[in-house]
Amino acid sequence: MFDMVFTIIVLLGTVIFFVRGKVRSDLIALCALLLLMISGILEPEDALKGFSNPIIFPLAAMFIISGAIMRSGLAQVISQSVLKLAGTNENVLFFLIMIITALIGALVSNTGTVALMMPIVGSMALAVNVSPSRFLMPLAFMAGIGGMLTLVGNPPNMVVNDVYVNAGFESLKLFSFLPIGTICM
Repeated sequence: MFDMVFTIIVLLGTVIFFVRGKVRSDLIALCALLLLMISGILEPEDALKGFSNPIIFPLAAMFIISGAIMRSGLAQVISQSVLKLAGTNENVLFFLIMIITALIGALVSNTGTVALMMPIVGSMALAVNVSPSRFLMPLAFMAGIGGMLTLVGNPPNMVVNDVYVNAGFESLKLFSFLPIGTICM
C-alpha cells in the first residue's frame, strides 16, 4: 500500500513541478527516479534500464544540435531569410515553413528534422507575433510527410527496399518514392 501511495505522490509532485516550469525538467525527472530508487520501489537495474535504449543518444544529440542552432544565431539568420520572402503574410510563412520542413525531412530523419526546425520556427513565429504552437503540430506532420519523398527520408522506406531486394528485385532508387510522396505532400 505504501509503495502505491508514495509512487502517486512522487508522480503528482513531478507533474506539479513540470507545470510550474521553475526547475529544469531533466532535474525533476532524475529526482523523481532517485526518490523511487531510494524508497526501494524501483531496483537500480529497473530504474536505469531506460538509459540503455539506443534511441536516447540520438534524441539527446538532436536536442543539443537544436540548442546550438538557437544559441549560435543560425535560427535567427534562417528565420530572417524566410521572413523576407513571406513578409507579414502568415499564410505564406506557414506554407514556406511546411515546404522547407518537407524538403529537409526528405533527407533527414523525422526527429532530426523537427529538432532542427523547432528553434527556427519558434524564432519566426515570435518575429511575426504568432504563437509558435500554431506551427509545431503541422511541422511534425510535414517532417513525416517529407520522409515519404525519398528512400532515405523514412526508415520504413528502407525496410521496404530491403524486403524488395531480398525477394530478388532490383534495389529502389533514391527518388523512387518521389511521385507518391509528392502527391501526399
